[in-house]
Amino acid sequence: MAEKELTIYCHCAGYDLAPKDVKSGVLNALRAGAGHVIEVADLCRLSADKDARLRDWASAERIRIFACYPRTVRWLFSAAGAPLPDSPVEYHNMRADDFRLQTSDYRLQEPQARSLRPEICSLEPEARGSTWVPWFPVIDYDRCTNCGQCLNFCLFGVYGRSEDGRVEVASPANCKTHCPACARVCPRAAIIFPKHGESPINGDAIDEQALAAHKEKARLEVLLKGDIRERLRNRRAPRKRFSAEPSEPVDYLEQLKKDLAIPDEVLASLSSDEITAIRGRAKSGGHAKD
Repeated sequence: MAEKELTIYCHCAGYDLAPKDVKSGVLNALRAGAGHVIEVADLCRLSADKDARLRDWASAERIRIFACYPRTVRWLFSAAGAPLPDSPVEYHNMRADDFRLQTSDYRLQEPQARSLRPEICSLEPEARGSTWVPWFPVIDYDRCTNCGQCLNFCLFGVYGRSEDGRVEVASPANCKTHCPACARVCPRAAIIFPKHGESPINGDAIDEQALAAHKEKARLEVLLKGDIRERLRNRRAPRKRFSAEPSEPVDYLEQLKKDLAIPDEVLASLSSDEITAIRGRAKSGGHAKD
């Protein structure tokens, strides 16, 4: 039987994306009188695990979710096979600059809820058998055109295709922590990294004008140019590993890092096979071959 009213609060384990005082204040208010409150260690983790409880919660007649950006939360549930209804869902973004104003009178807006005894269900990360702190993408299918650029760009097997040919996040745990590169090559800003700090990669609203200016820069044939393998092979010392030869007018890897915000440790960890794959994609103009 579906819940009539449900409040979900995400602790976002491993990341301090919202001010601690704001989170604790809201949680204390919810515990004091918001009816059935479910505290989760991390919605991202539950989504990556495709936890069946998300489907149960999504069937509630009324849902309040205290987490991050509404677009992010919606597609995290969808990625777990638990799509949220269009309504009645209330999204409360604890990462918003004005969140304190949004929630300062929250309990006053819910006078009946305060008389209810809260039921709190805490879900700790250890309950799922791993200490992995999820960093992975989810796809906004309202924006995705199934172009395959993310699938063609990612070297780590994060993406695949469903039986009906749709690009999907097949192996979220394969993603390299703190690397948002695939989101930067997406021409439609359809890829969300929930724990990223930058808009709109974090699921924030999209500035369509800024996105249009970014499209040319994000083309794979522009990004994947030159012989990356040769540059990586010529690295001299760890602190110089991204230095160009004196004759090089532009350090390609430094430009790649700048354009896509790829962390040094990700580039440094590339295997010979992955470097060969980048080289092949550069030569092919960055087009998917699937």
